[in-house]
Order: sequence, then C-alpha cells, then structure tokens
Amino acid sequence: MTLSNLLHLLLHVISMLYQTNAFSLQMYPIDSPHLQILPKHFTMKERHHFLRDISLSRAFLYDNNRNAKLGLNSIHAPLSNIQKGYFVTKFTIGDPDSGLSPIVLLDITADLTWIQCSTCNPCFNLNRTFSVETSESYVRLNPTDLRCSPKMTFKGSCGFNVSLGNSRSEGYIGADTISFDDISGFFPNIAFGCGVRNTGIFFGNDTGNVIAGVYGLGIGPRSMITQLEPQIKGKFTYCIRPTNKTSTIFFGDDAHISGSEPVQRIAMVPEARYHLRLAGITVKGKRLIIEPSIFQLDDQNYTSGFFIDPSAPYTVLSNTAYNKVKEKIVQHFSELKMEPLPINKTINTFDLCYGNSPDKSNRYNYPTMAFNFLKSGGNSGEVNLILNPKNIFGDLVIGNNTGFCFQMLPTPDQRDGPSILGAYQQRNFQFLFDINAKSLSFVPKNC
Repeated sequence: MTLSNLLHLLLHVISMLYQTNAFSLQMYPIDSPHLQILPKHFTMKERHHFLRDISLSRAFLYDNNRNAKLGLNSIHAPLSNIQKGYFVTKFTIGDPDSGLSPIVLLDITADLTWIQCSTCNPCFNLNRTFSVETSESYVRLNPTDLRCSPKMTFKGSCGFNVSLGNSRSEGYIGADTISFDDISGFFPNIAFGCGVRNTGIFFGNDTGNVIAGVYGLGIGPRSMITQLEPQIKGKFTYCIRPTNKTSTIFFGDDAHISGSEPVQRIAMVPEARYHLRLAGITVKGKRLIIEPSIFQLDDQNYTSGFFIDPSAPYTVLSNTAYNKVKEKIVQHFSELKMEPLPINKTINTFDLCYGNSPDKSNRYNYPTMAFNFLKSGGNSGEVNLILNPKNIFGDLVIGNNTGFCFQMLPTPDQRDGPSILGAYQQRNFQFLFDINAKSLSFVPKNC
C-alpha cells in the first residue's frame, strides 16, 4: 500500500469519528458592503442594474434552446456569463485548520462545485490562487469513478467543462477533505472541479476579485448534495433576511421548519433544477388568465416552467405572465389616481415605478399577490405563497422624493420562457427542500 493510500485510509477512519449529520453555510449577498465584491463607486442605479443582469442571466441559464443559440459574438453574452449569482459562501478544502478557504458563488442549478486553481492558463482575475495539489489528502479522480459523470477526461484524469455563452471553465476533478466553519467535523474524499482553462469569466469586480468559483447545490453524481447524502439525507433549508444581510443555509439534522403560521408543502421536481408546479398567479384576490403550459415543465429544453432560484435577486416571469400581472397592478394604482413614472425618470432597472407611495398607514393600498402551487404527494388542491408588499415593491429614491417600483422582471427578448422565483420575493419566508420526498415546504417568518 502506498503512503498516499495509507493516508487516505487513516483519514477515512478518523473522519468516521468526526463526521456530523448537520452543518450550515453562510449566504453572503454579493452586494453586501462587508464583502466589497462590487466596485465601491457603484451608485444605487448601477447596483440595481447589476442585480437585474444577474436575474436575467439566471433566466438565460434555464433555457437550453436559448443557450444553444448563444455564441461568442451574441448580444446576450454579457448577461449569460457562467459566474452570475446573488449569494456567495465559503468552505475549507484540505486540513480543517490550515486548508484553503475559497469564497464561491452559491448556485442551486449547478451539479458541480469548482474553483480556479493556481496552474490555470488562461485565468480570470482572482486576488489569490489555490494550489489544491499541495494538500496531502488531495487526489485526482479516475475517469472510472462513478462521480465522473458525464464521463470526460482531462490530461488522463476525470475532467469537466462548464460553459455558457462566452464563459467557460475547463479542468480536472479531484477529491479532498472538506469542512465548514460551523462544525468541528469534516468530510473526506469529496469531489470538486479544478478549473485551469478559464475564459470570459467576470465576477463583478475588475480588480481585487475574491470569488474563486461555484458551490453547486444541484442534483447529480458529482454534486455536493449527492456526495453528502448519507449525512444530510437530501434536506436543506434557508430563510433569506431582508436588505443585504447575511443568511444561513442549514443541512441535514438542522434542516427543520416551523413558524407561527401553518407550514405549507408543495410539489417539487429536484432533478429538474428544483421545478415547482405552479398552477397560476392571483392579484387582488383574482386568478389571472394565463395559459397553464407557460408554467409546466418542458423536459427537453426548459423553454417553460417555474423554478425556485435564490441565486437570482429578482423574480423573472415569463413575458406573457409578467404583462398580465403588470396590467393588474397598473389598474389597481390607476383607481388610486396614481400613474406610472416615465422610464427615463426612474432608475431604468424596472419598467413599472411610481413617484409617490400609497398611504403607509394602510397596507391594503398595495395590491395583494400570490403564487398558486399544487400540493405535494399527489394530493389534490392548491397552496398559496402570499407575498408581503415588501416582497413585491421596493423603494425608489428620485432626488428628494421617494417612490417605489414593481420588483419583478419579464423574460428577456419580449418572449416567453422559464420563470424563476428570486431571492427578493423569498425574503422573510423559510423554505425547506426535501429532495427525497420531492417537496418544498414554506412558512412566513421574521428571518
């Protein structure tokens, strides 16, 4: 037995004593002032534009038909970079006390966790490099490993290639011990990608970038969710806090849900990018007339459907659905003698803004809105996710005046496509993902 194999065996035996069935990750918003990921000179308008672009890039990501048409010269390429996401997190590779601790984007659709490694050529801008192979417990994955899926080789080892538009990361997949800040235990032999050919990747800051890659929460043989299944049993939960405060995502035994109101449970298709079975949308207590197929899953190309995605700051609705909702909101405020602002007098991020707010002492001056989902487990009936006005509208500052905007977006290109439930609309709700039960539970909560 080689020294390397002996070391792995020893680590495996020791880790059995230190593994845990519960751990958590911090969810830092990419616009958090504590991280300083965005350029310091960003104005409020530029910040909203940046968050809008992230949201629209997420919508591009879901639509395989649209992605197949994106080329290096596509006008959509700036929106479709692989690295777009709203939350970042951190974990440790190698020795829990002295290993590498990269900051990475959380991506609920990605099945692979990967970072840029020091042998990269070309590389994207990064304020430090990660030499994973200096870890004594690191090994490259053999192409015959079950986690090497899809089967791909890179210089004799298991490889990967993730691309979207003009962004691409390519390299090899290796395995090492990983750990998290909140626990004393660690997890050995966890596979992740080492990107060594990286092109077209931009994380939002031209200089001093700290984001090293992506932490994937998707489903697949090489995903963290699958590799940690014995410990977490397919469960995780989060409750997104308002503004740009740090939130936490809990896994395994810590993934439980409760609230002052009854917990609701709806159907979910985890293997299809966490698709939710949305039956319709209600505004002001009235169900909007929207073709049901817009929200139904297209198994081939994801050209339709409704997905939960905390990596998108704002909800993106299929163009037809968005126009129906917008029309109802305009009608509501028109009855209050309020007319929308011209686009050139707003921050230009949202296309429906008002220059003054309804009477703040009466919250019913804002229209109600709910997403109507099918119940889980084949049960008949529907469950409503009723949004608070603060989930629907956001403040707008114009000079010395304060107004508000409808903080959702239509799918790009004025065409229908997949819809996504973004982080802003998930605020102050706790969500529990149960992958094995194919269900999503939620409850309103002061996060």
